[in-house]
Amino acid sequence: MAEKRKFYGMKNDYMFHAVLQKNEEVLRNLLATLLEMDETDIVSCHIENPIELGKEIDGKDCILDVKIKLNDARIINIELQVYKQTYWTNRSLLYWARAYDSIKSGQDYGMLFPTYHIGILDFTLFEEHPKFMAKYQILDVEDGFLYSDKLCIKVLDLTQLEKAKGQSETDKKILKCAGIFKAETLEELEQLARGEEVFENMVVTMKKLSEDEKIRMQCKEQMMQLKELLSWRPR
Repeated sequence: MAEKRKFYGMKNDYMFHAVLQKNEEVLRNLLATLLEMDETDIVSCHIENPIELGKEIDGKDCILDVKIKLNDARIINIELQVYKQTYWTNRSLLYWARAYDSIKSGQDYGMLFPTYHIGILDFTLFEEHPKFMAKYQILDVEDGFLYSDKLCIKVLDLTQLEKAKGQSETDKKILKCAGIFKAETLEELEQLARGEEVFENMVVTMKKLSEDEKIRMQCKEQMMQLKELLSWRPR
């Protein structure tokens, strides 16, 4: 009997990047869900930092954030993080700043795009302020007046999924999105995807990617790097 292949789901950051790169339908759906916009308003979305699928990635490149230009008018940086980082807030600000700094010396400041950093986290960022989906911007501390819409940081906390299911005001699309990321087995993922074409196609894409030995090796390498990082965490 053939040995059953290891399942690499959407919490594997290599598989996450590969799926978004290979399946624009999934990318569009994810963007529309996380940005809470109509998918029909997405005219174009282009990944600015594609990877060569199957090629070995090492060093800091193992952090596979996905940088996207949306409608030639916004920059979206999506980062998947499954282990708790003490300085994640600092890191998210740095990643936002790098993505925002898109003009050359002498160019007009009006050419700067609104830039979003979206963290999909499998841990609670602020224990004293747990929230399933949070949105942060620069506001006047007294009356909440928005300083600029150029900066936005959003955080999806996957650990709050079960609690969010019991809250009637929670966006059902975000619940589905979080469930897809939390799926631990192919069977669980297929069950969640059943009846929704975009997710059924996502499963097909993942299966095709998993047939490539080099891609499976990179998914395994990402998993091993994560285990190594977790082993160094203070207990």
